Amino acid sequence: MAFFHTKDGTRLYYRTKGTGKPIVLIHGWSNSHEAFLIQEQQLCDDYYVVTYDLRGHGKSDKPQQGLSLRTFAKDLKELLEHLELEDALLVGWSMGTSVIFEYLRHFNQEHISKVCFVDMTPKLLNDKTWKLGLYHGSFTEKDNFNALTTIFEDWPSYAKTFIKATIPYLTEEQIEQLFHLKEDNLPHVMAAMWLSMSANDYRDVLPSITVPSLIIYGTKSTLYSEDTAQYMAQHIKHSTLLPFEGCTHFLVGEQPHRFTEAIRNFATEKSS
Repeated sequence: MAFFHTKDGTRLYYRTKGTGKPIVLIHGWSNSHEAFLIQEQQLCDDYYVVTYDLRGHGKSDKPQQGLSLRTFAKDLKELLEHLELEDALLVGWSMGTSVIFEYLRHFNQEHISKVCFVDMTPKLLNDKTWKLGLYHGSFTEKDNFNALTTIFEDWPSYAKTFIKATIPYLTEEQIEQLFHLKEDNLPHVMAAMWLSMSANDYRDVLPSITVPSLIIYGTKSTLYSEDTAQYMAQHIKHSTLLPFEGCTHFLVGEQPHRFTEAIRNFATEKSS
């Protein structure tokens, strides 16, 4: 078990395993490093695998301050520097992608050689000019206000509803089991990070990305459409699209071995 302290004194939990080229796996909203335990085990024979808990999540501190994507990007930079990593492959699933976008906005491509984005949009909220955000273009500012209110008022209810919307085929028992993995999350952290995600627009970041990029998406994702992934590919140079047929937003859990191989193959590819 390893921790390091950020410059603002927040203690973050991280794990490292293996040797070789560094791969840093960044989990999503309300999740933890445990989302990538299979990938960690399968990749560590050939790569130096780093997983960690974002502040406010998992075993990391749950502070009152620093609950924004900008701070999460700073945390990531400090972790890379703490571990003295260069030419890292960053893999972000869901909000983990937003962390990478924010990192790229503020720190360009420092310390990194490749990026992988997993089932996410550059802009969460939809409006009259943008229909590639959450829930296939239907999630609006009004919906966002209602979501934030429910997160504060009744986190268990919101979490279970979100799990059901994300993985529609789950039984009620399975939803309860997944919720138990998230029930330690604090409402103020979840609401703050949801607000930060919904307040940001990373469309302007996409054209600035010049390192090789892999864009993975689930063809049955109820959160984001194939058009969203296509948009990202059209606006990111040197990007490759990889659909996971029949998978939802939970594709990392649905096809973990294929996901590992996708990361392995991408890491192995020579950059042009």
